[in-house]
Amino acid sequence: MAKANVYLELLSTKSLVINDFMIYDTKPHIVNFAKTLSSPKLFDNISLLIEHQIHMKSQSQALVFDKICATSMSAIPYATNIATSFEKPFCYIQNTNNDTQIKHNIKNIQIEGGLNIDDKILLIETVCNNDYYIENIIERITKYGGTVVGIIIILDICEGEYVKLLHNKLNIINVLNLYDICNHLENNNLIELFYSEKIKFYCEKTMKASIRKLLEEDTVASLSDDK
Repeated sequence: MAKANVYLELLSTKSLVINDFMIYDTKPHIVNFAKTLSSPKLFDNISLLIEHQIHMKSQSQALVFDKICATSMSAIPYATNIATSFEKPFCYIQNTNNDTQIKHNIKNIQIEGGLNIDDKILLIETVCNNDYYIENIIERITKYGGTVVGIIIILDICEGEYVKLLHNKLNIINVLNLYDICNHLENNNLIELFYSEKIKFYCEKTMKASIRKLLEEDTVASLSDDK
């Protein structure tokens, strides 16, 4: 029931907008997750879902962490809330004019709030992009002596946006999933089948492109190593 309420409020707050008029090959939806903060009820419900996921992982010893780190401005309120609930220290990433499409580009990534050597860090991001941003943050944390033990991605937009992270065997924990949202809205006649399928088709196509790109990068890296 909690997730069902979240799905509805994502629409009502325009955190998720489904385009009525779609031009071929354009994105059929818009995600603006920062708008979830406009509804205290939605913010609380999403925070509770995050806490539940962390509790589940912690009980099975699959997740042990010392500190919470927000990777973006929109993640700071959620990360602060979670850090308070679990009585853990909090820090956040400040990224100034870094090109996130460049791997190892960590020059301007700053960790505000301090980091101790051997800290086990749980990252929290609202929506992940298919670039090197999270990887570069992990590299920066590692250089400071910390270890990233998990990444909470609040909304999985199902576009293969974190295939690089999975490829690196990182512990990814999703809270909400765009496919599940579309299925719920469609099954409850809140959106038409056409719009739901259009979004899922776009996501599938984008995910395949992300996987192809990763495979191409691996091939290039392998050839470079051979030389």
